[in-house]
Amino acid sequence: MYGYEDKAAFQEAFDNMRSKVHKQTWLDSIYKVKEKWAECYMRYVFSLGVRSTQQSESFNNSLKNHLKSDFDIIRFLKHFERTEQEKRGKEVDSGFESRKKIPRRQMCTPMLVQASQVYTPVIFEAFQSEYERSMAACVRVLDEDNKYAVAIGKLHGDLSFEEERIVFGDPLNQKAACSCGMFNRTGILCAHGLKVLDLMNIKILPAHYILKRWTREARNGSIQDRQGRHVIENPKRETQLRYKFLSHKFHNSADKASNYSECCVLLENALDCLSAQLEEKLNVSTSSMNEPCKDQEKIDPHGGGGGGERKAAKSAVPTKKGAKKQKKNDNVQPQEEVDNYGSSKGPIVEHQEYNAIASFTQILTAPTYAADSLLDQNLF
Repeated sequence: MYGYEDKAAFQEAFDNMRSKVHKQTWLDSIYKVKEKWAECYMRYVFSLGVRSTQQSESFNNSLKNHLKSDFDIIRFLKHFERTEQEKRGKEVDSGFESRKKIPRRQMCTPMLVQASQVYTPVIFEAFQSEYERSMAACVRVLDEDNKYAVAIGKLHGDLSFEEERIVFGDPLNQKAACSCGMFNRTGILCAHGLKVLDLMNIKILPAHYILKRWTREARNGSIQDRQGRHVIENPKRETQLRYKFLSHKFHNSADKASNYSECCVLLENALDCLSAQLEEKLNVSTSSMNEPCKDQEKIDPHGGGGGGERKAAKSAVPTKKGAKKQKKNDNVQPQEEVDNYGSSKGPIVEHQEYNAIASFTQILTAPTYAADSLLDQNLF
């Protein structure tokens, strides 16, 4: 799987293995997708070092502790969001640790000092490993200008060398293109390229070899979707920050008032009054979002809504006959309101409701909208 970098050698080895197996169904099926797993076909694919289904298996392992086969979609999404929140928390902790701790450098060269300040600790360790290997590299200058053959030496009993790699150097643009293709796959410059940069007297890692995704500033900036709208990194982050801010203020007030009984009574009365006002405000906000738009234009279902005059809205006060029907149909579901008003929600309310949705679960549990209205709003 990872032992052959040449396509011809891989083909020969695979045919030899297949000839020894009587049932070739599974081998034939994976051979059809060899471009997705064989190293000789993946040498210049930006895979970040992830092999085979490693990434999928890792996420499945995180989810399996929260999932059961009999879960419905709502429960599944709740557990999915919980797992996502755990990963976000680990990411925040990792970012905090990277800023608090300085990576340990084996040498104090200018390039390693620069890399320790720019890269995250994990990526710096990988880069430092390649830098150490470059110290054991031997170089042969080939006939062409700035073309080198680089081999890494190893000491296991006797001194031996890895397979030679061809590296093309460009002193003017400070580039070193290696035949191993490691930078194209992982975004970290290989030991062969680092050795050639050193031969060209380049002691600082050029900016085009530092990918932002591997740096401490990877989270800075904004991402846009296909419509040019900014993607919110964590919809719940603002809520969490507001919660922490308010909790801190309430805790300080409680700490100050706890030493005096009169202050405790004053604070308790203020909180009771504030709780009542808060409940009233929340009820008003909820009812305003659920209130149907009464000013929506009536359209004739038989095609008379193209250029005709606007029909007058019906009176909201029921007649005696209508009142009896209304009492009889008190338990009718909200679908009746759609028939009476023409639409359950106006487009403005729909857009506000969409902006308030911050999770997959809310999307499924929120009130349903007309499909045409969603398309008109171009929400997705």
